[in-house]
Amino acid sequence: MRAGRSMLFVFSATLFLLLGCSNRPTYYLKLQLQGADAVCQGVQIAFSSYNYVEVLDSLTKMNNPGPRPDSTELMALVATYQTILEKSARMADAVDTLRDALEKLDSKTVDYRKKYPLFQRLEKELQERMVERQQIHEQYLEAKGSYDIKLKDWQTSAYKGFSDFKSSIIPEFQTKVELTDQDCMVKKLDLPYTRWWLHCETRKPGSANEKLIWEMEMPVGADSLMIILDESNAKVSKEML
Repeated sequence: MRAGRSMLFVFSATLFLLLGCSNRPTYYLKLQLQGADAVCQGVQIAFSSYNYVEVLDSLTKMNNPGPRPDSTELMALVATYQTILEKSARMADAVDTLRDALEKLDSKTVDYRKKYPLFQRLEKELQERMVERQQIHEQYLEAKGSYDIKLKDWQTSAYKGFSDFKSSIIPEFQTKVELTDQDCMVKKLDLPYTRWWLHCETRKPGSANEKLIWEMEMPVGADSLMIILDESNAKVSKEML
């Protein structure tokens, strides 16, 4: 009987502590990106009651699928593509500037005759860059197709049991997804009492093949908390878009 009372006391004390700590902060999140092409409205932010990265790491160690497929070739092609993309963009600007200048000149003038051969040379080089960029892109797609098949097989083996893990989570603690509003914010977010992790991805402003990734544990310790997501606290991932 004494043991039963002790267990009841422990249970009651635990419940009291949980209820006493159940006042979670009200969260305000702002996606703060700079650049004319920055998109911060309608971006998905996911909140999970588990650390997604740590769970996958634990499953990988337990399942022991072998080394992850090597992506060195893909990353080299991405770097080459990015370099060509930047150079061709600068060259296109130079061609447009020179074209505008030529349109304002009389074709019979000395100045026109000096600039026109330069325009022809730049335009030819730009076309060659575009062809080269397309070739690199096709090489990338071919390599990526092969890599994706290998990666999918590896992930199936490495993350075996993840679906069972997610289904075991009670509904209250299932992953929740919010969209940023017209102010690039998620406002007055209340989460049930437990530890929560945030995950968000969006394209990096000014880049054609980079995305920003935020993965962090939600802070506590105040009635109301503002979380700013910007480039300073994001990870950058390169990919073909």
